[in-house]
Amino acid sequence: MSTMGNKKTGSNGSVLLVVEEVIVNACAFMLAAMTIITLIAVFYRYVLGNALSWTEELTRYLMIFVGLFGTAVALRRDEHVGFTMIVEKLPHSLQKAANIISYVGIGIFCWIMVYNGFKWASWTGTTAEILPIPMWIPCSMVPISGLAMLVVIASKIWNELRGEKK
Repeated sequence: MSTMGNKKTGSNGSVLLVVEEVIVNACAFMLAAMTIITLIAVFYRYVLGNALSWTEELTRYLMIFVGLFGTAVALRRDEHVGFTMIVEKLPHSLQKAANIISYVGIGIFCWIMVYNGFKWASWTGTTAEILPIPMWIPCSMVPISGLAMLVVIASKIWNELRGEKK
């Protein structure tokens, strides 16, 4: 097991740390962009008396991006919602089995996100309501984030089977 910064990683952790860092930086950039866009929208609406039509739609897409990819980061860091009180009282071998069953369940959900999200993104042939972008771009966030979570889940299952810490 290696330590990068103060995060413990398994044998495949260094690649995931790089991916995590990219996602965290992208989410931080998107949050900053949302803040700036919202401030501009408020300024235009209340100071200049002329509302901008594109600000709400763009901030909505950015918020969805941050939510979906932030979930992958939370899953990687084990900061997601979980019920661990019972699992922690189990013997080590049963804890391992419970964790793997949990990861498999999450993985099935992520696969559904990838499969149906890809169908949804490839099916839509429309453009956004206000922004001049095809809808497959914001819709593709669902399967891409599901794929990112699947990679994290595969890593977690691999580490669990090898007996490595998260």
